[in-house]
Amino acid sequence: MDIIDLSWWQLSIGFLILIIPAWILWRYKTGLNKKLGIATVRMTLQLLFVGYYLEYLFELDNAWLNAAWIMVMVLVADFATIDRSELRRKKSLLIPIFAATFFGIIVIDIFFLELVIQLPTFLAAQYTIPITGMVLGNCLRSNVIGINAFYYSLNEHQERYRFYLTCGATRSEAVFPFFRDALKKSANPTLASMATIGLVSLPGMMTGQILSGSSPLIAIKYQIMIMLAIFSGTVLSVYLGIKLSNRFVFFDNDVLDSSILKD
Repeated sequence: MDIIDLSWWQLSIGFLILIIPAWILWRYKTGLNKKLGIATVRMTLQLLFVGYYLEYLFELDNAWLNAAWIMVMVLVADFATIDRSELRRKKSLLIPIFAATFFGIIVIDIFFLELVIQLPTFLAAQYTIPITGMVLGNCLRSNVIGINAFYYSLNEHQERYRFYLTCGATRSEAVFPFFRDALKKSANPTLASMATIGLVSLPGMMTGQILSGSSPLIAIKYQIMIMLAIFSGTVLSVYLGIKLSNRFVFFDNDVLDSSILKD
């Protein structure tokens, strides 16, 4: 079966379904309809921009341009991670988290794109951009969960942390239980998805490949690879994000700089 293209008219009809959730939100006075409108407009404009830009990237298929686009994606994810983690945009957080996310993405891309898939050209846009985007999107979610859990839990239980220090623990030893809990909280959503994938839901990449005419078995193999990449990338980025930022958010006496928190 040929791919069924959506006309702009058909796409505009699709927006009418938002009447249902908008009415429910209005009926119960949630105050979310303004946010719904803004989010819908932003989503549409952002995806249209990315769609046209990706056509340009795919046509040129230049490794340097692809790498530059990945840098932009990581930079946007960096600011989004800080904001959604309820932290302040300070150099002590922005730079370490950017470095952690960028390094994690590079490791995953090189391993899966160059060693597993073995692309004919380095950083081929058709594979690099969508796979990086999927991994990075999940890294963003996990970073928000893990980094927020780590710093707010540490701030909330400062007496426990200081008790460990007074007992002779080093800073890394004192933060270990908070680090462990943050890793568990950030990894659990992806683990839950991995355990139920295919039974509860069909993932976006697999669905997209099937709709575009690929064999379901080919789509499944790619989806397995993507889930491995997502889980590895999320754990690595959360680990590095907390590990690197820890070097810059404590005073010399090992007290957490609470000014990084918004609350």
